Amino acid sequence: MEKEATINSLFGETIYCTNVDNDNQTIAKHIESFVKEKPGRTAATTDVKGNTMFTDLEEAKDNLHKDKKYSTLFIKLKRSILEFMTAKGYNPDKFDVHITKAWATYTVKDQHIASHKHTASHFSFVYYVRNNDMGNIRFEKELAAPTDQYIVDWNQFNFSSYIIPVRTNNLIVFPSGLLHYTEVNTKEEARISISGDILLTMKPGIKTEHCIPHPNGWDTISN
Repeated sequence: MEKEATINSLFGETIYCTNVDNDNQTIAKHIESFVKEKPGRTAATTDVKGNTMFTDLEEAKDNLHKDKKYSTLFIKLKRSILEFMTAKGYNPDKFDVHITKAWATYTVKDQHIASHKHTASHFSFVYYVRNNDMGNIRFEKELAAPTDQYIVDWNQFNFSSYIIPVRTNNLIVFPSGLLHYTEVNTKEEARISISGDILLTMKPGIKTEHCIPHPNGWDTISN
């Protein structure tokens, strides 16, 4: 399929949507080899330590971007992520773009991913390994104090939600602080996706007052 890319402007933020063709049968098979169906209404994820009871892992697995089984896919994902950063105007001579973690999500019938945001990165992404009409992703923004103590009627003037239709091979990149969740999977087959976080730093040797310096200049304080 010819690559399609769009940048949506939502709530003053930008969300990048594109198609990344890949042979995902092997990846889906590998994810299903270690992720188990999680009981309840929310999906199993491999980045949370408590969720490892629903996998065959001894600890959280959030390093899929370092796993050689996924190397071909991540070469393609990184290329698309860099295209988004270029479109946003970041100077490639001054910024490095880092994937800090990447994990799998496994959503069976009647499950969804609850509303949340990521707090340790600038951008996040989700890539759909398998999504055949298994539910879209939604972004939302609270336009008022997020409590029923002050709001008696939640409506379009104090709360906003936007649906991004998604399917297999779609990549979505968005600001990490933007609330997001998925629709319920109504199909018998599990929806499988890979999510990750992205951090921008300056390139080695670039001095800055306003941005995060490159990690090779950090000095770790430990006991």
